[in-house]
Amino acid sequence: MASTKNIRNIVLVGANGTIGAPILSALLAAGHKTTVLTRPGSNAKFPSAVTVHVGAYSDEDFVVRGLKDQDVLILALGFNAYDVQIPLIKAAAKAGVSYIVPCEFGSDPTHPKLNAEIQMMNVKAPFRKLIEDLGVSSWIGVVNNPWVEFSIRLGLYGIDLKKRTAAFYDNGEVKANFTTLTRVGETLANMFALPEAVLSKFKNEFVYFSSFYVSQRDFLASAMRATGTTEKDWTITSVSSDQVLQAAKEPSADLTARMMTLFALVFKEGYGGDYNSKVVDYEKLGLPAEDLDALMGRLVRELGA
Repeated sequence: MASTKNIRNIVLVGANGTIGAPILSALLAAGHKTTVLTRPGSNAKFPSAVTVHVGAYSDEDFVVRGLKDQDVLILALGFNAYDVQIPLIKAAAKAGVSYIVPCEFGSDPTHPKLNAEIQMMNVKAPFRKLIEDLGVSSWIGVVNNPWVEFSIRLGLYGIDLKKRTAAFYDNGEVKANFTTLTRVGETLANMFALPEAVLSKFKNEFVYFSSFYVSQRDFLASAMRATGTTEKDWTITSVSSDQVLQAAKEPSADLTARMMTLFALVFKEGYGGDYNSKVVDYEKLGLPAEDLDALMGRLVRELGA
């Protein structure tokens, strides 16, 4: 990372959420002057170093005031609140905010085969277009694939620590990139500490974050080391990813079946889960490699597995 560390004025919306909380922690750790916009009635508590503005996101005057003299707006809202971004993006343009990180934080929206299968990927595009059309701010989209801690806790990678089961897609050997919630926050915070000449290269581009480049079998191997078990202690099954995709398209498919399409595709060759060649340069960002076994050990203890 450059020797001159830049401190920016950054506004975060959704600072108490799954991805917002680790982003807030990382911004503060990096020394950024951090402001949070939060709605009336919220019970969220924030560190004293955070400037907090309370008001309705639909109140343009309130949002513009909160964004005055700010460099960056990070939107860390839930997937069911994407439209909430619209007045915030418009207010950012009025306030002259240079960068907006919209609600992306998922799989690669630029991958054509993935987009053809997961229609929700296309839902995010209008917000990026709105930023471009307003012509003031630039967006930076984050690609991180399903978050590691979140997914392992829920068994979404096919590895259930408590039940000691592993359900592989196909042979379980396809590698993909996966990012911890903590690393998403750290990477954003360190990116926004870069000099403008470097940061500007990311304008209206996707940035690719990754903690681990691993397969389902790698996750299982780490889980076995963390639990002191061997394969004989686990129930291991496999399912065809093509069958999972087909089942999700049936009229009778429920929400869970449709959601699992994403995970089947992450572990399927040629569907964008592997973006290892595009990952940001963590050495230049000053971030050390993460330890999958250490993380797995913490999750084993947390879950009592």
